[in-house]
Amino acid sequence: MGFGEEYTRVAGFSNRDVGAVVLKGTTLNARLGNPPHRVCETPMGMLNAIGLQNPGADHVVRRILPELDFSETRFIANVSGSTIDEYVEVTRRFEDSPIDAIEINISCPNVKEGGVAFGNYPEMSARVVAACRAVTRKPLITKLSPNQTDIRENARRCIEAGSDGLAVINTIMGMAIDVRTRKPVIGNIQGGLSGPAIKPIALLKVHQVYEVAGPQRIPIIGQGGVATPTTPSSS
Repeated sequence: MGFGEEYTRVAGFSNRDVGAVVLKGTTLNARLGNPPHRVCETPMGMLNAIGLQNPGADHVVRRILPELDFSETRFIANVSGSTIDEYVEVTRRFEDSPIDAIEINISCPNVKEGGVAFGNYPEMSARVVAACRAVTRKPLITKLSPNQTDIRENARRCIEAGSDGLAVINTIMGMAIDVRTRKPVIGNIQGGLSGPAIKPIALLKVHQVYEVAGPQRIPIIGQGGVATPTTPSSS
C-alpha cells in the first residue's frame, strides 16, 4: 500500500474502506533499493525484489505521517533493518509518532551474520522482537517468513519475546528465467513470490502458527495470496 496515499488514487476507494493500512517497509536510512528489473509477472502471481526502497524513518515520521488522516483508519508501520540496532532505532522513532502499531519485518538479511535472514532462525527472530519490545509500548506484530524450517517454533519464540500478534506469511522466494537470454529476469536474481499461487501455502502456515498462538489467544493476520474478501468454501 505504499505509504498510505498511493492507492487512494483508485476511483471510489478511501481509507474508510479498510480496517488498517500497513505502510511500506521503513529502514533507518534512505534506500534506493535493488537494480532493475524489480518485478516480474508469473502464472497466478508476481515476483518482486524492490530492495526496501524507502526515504528513511525520519522522513516517514516527519513528512509522511502528518499527511495521513488517522481519523479514517489505523496505520501500521513496517520496521525493517540489517542489524538489531537498526530495528531498535526505527522502532524508537515510530514509538514517538501517532502510528497505531508496528509490524516487524524479520525477513531482512542480517549483515553481521553473512546475510542470512533474521526470520529464518527462531533465536535471531526472538532477539529482534525482544529488542524492539524494550523500546515501545505500541502493539508489535511479527511478520513471519515461510522460508524457514519450523514456523511453529519461530512463532512460539516471537510470542515469548513479546510479540502481540503475528502476520503469516511473507513472500516465498523464487526466480524467473528469460528463455531468450538464458538469464534471470529479476536484477537481484531472486525475488519474493506473491499472489493467488501462494494461498495454499499461506493457509498451511497460518494453521501451523495457530497451533502455537491459538491457545494463547495471540491474533494472527492471515496473508499471502488473498485476492478477495469473499472466497469459495474450498478456499
